[in-house]
Amino acid sequence: MNFPLPEMDPCYFCEIIKGKAEQWNVIDHNDLTVTMLNGRQFEVGQCVVLPLRHAPTLLDLTPEEESAVMSAAKQLTHVMVREFVPDGVLLYQNNGVGSGQEVPHFHLHVVPRRPGSEWGLGPPHIARVEQGRRPARFNHEAITDTKRQTVEHLRRHFGSVRRALPNLSDRITKRQ
Repeated sequence: MNFPLPEMDPCYFCEIIKGKAEQWNVIDHNDLTVTMLNGRQFEVGQCVVLPLRHAPTLLDLTPEEESAVMSAAKQLTHVMVREFVPDGVLLYQNNGVGSGQEVPHFHLHVVPRRPGSEWGLGPPHIARVEQGRRPARFNHEAITDTKRQTVEHLRRHFGSVRRALPNLSDRITKRQ
């Protein structure tokens, strides 16, 4: 089954992986995945885990990528629980424009939840903030001090910290 996908050429996540876009928000990576802070901070510490290889939806992942994404999400959740002491951690993922997918590259959201959230229960798509009144933390293009501090905080406690994504495009080419 093919879902209608958001139009984005080039793919924003692929540009980060290839080093053609800023990598300020990358927390960790391995041979199959990248973990990064979501540019839209509906909750402080909201991150995404994605495969290095361009795979538009869940249906496009290999079994190895599926496992690697969940393993990275579990590792990230351990760090979030230890460092942020949330009331819970929400995992969500969108497939196709009908579900609210905005980047045509699979990504799993990992969100520490706290009391007083501005978007209620569930994913932020359920309670969208008015377009004209979004604080900078909701804008994925705005790199704020708080976002940078959150990335540094998570990196310090992640275990296998990697500051940059060297040679990732070589790894991707070899796997394809």
